Amino acid sequence: MSLETEIPELLYTEMKDFIDSSSDFDRQGFIKSALTDFLLQNGCQVKQLKESYSKYLLNHTSKI
Repeated sequence: MSLETEIPELLYTEMKDFIDSSSDFDRQGFIKSALTDFLLQNGCQVKQLKESYSKYLLNHTSKI
């Protein structure tokens, strides 16, 4: 799937700076994580998504 959207310049700059400073993220991983977090916070009930995100958080929380 391809996704294209316009975002405010300030948001783009902060996202780029964060990704550049973190060896754990690339653009695709960052967007995937952000979209997953958004879906889960807004009531998504897909079990595989919840499990995958939980595993991701457990693997990365100690690195923050």
